[in-house]
Amino acid sequence: MNNRSTPALLLVLAGLTALGGCAETRKVSPSGVAIEKTLKDAEKDARSGNETKALKEIDTAEKALIEEDKKKPYSQGYKSWSGEDVKSKADADAIRELDRARRDAKGKMAGDAADDVKKAIKDVEVKEAN
Repeated sequence: MNNRSTPALLLVLAGLTALGGCAETRKVSPSGVAIEKTLKDAEKDARSGNETKALKEIDTAEKALIEEDKKKPYSQGYKSWSGEDVKSKADADAIRELDRARRDAKGKMAGDAADDVKKAIKDVEVKEAN
């Protein structure tokens, strides 16, 4: 290899590394559930009025969130200025929203259930971003 090809090779390697980081990754819980996808399916089903299917997906996602927390607790993670662990707060918020969504779906209020699931999706995204 001569001196002229070295910078070109480094540029190619840097580009491939950057592109590798752009590949979409799907967050899967230890139990094998894609939590965000399951929640998005639940939101879609609730919006279409299929409360029964939405309830099953809400339960699946909530169990996966709880299982994920058991496998990897956030007790020693990063803390914000308020002293709260950002990830554990986002998990608690997501589970609270899923409880509301379950209650709304059981009460045949599909639109409200879909809104609650959408809030839970945002909480899961906050957790994954931190």
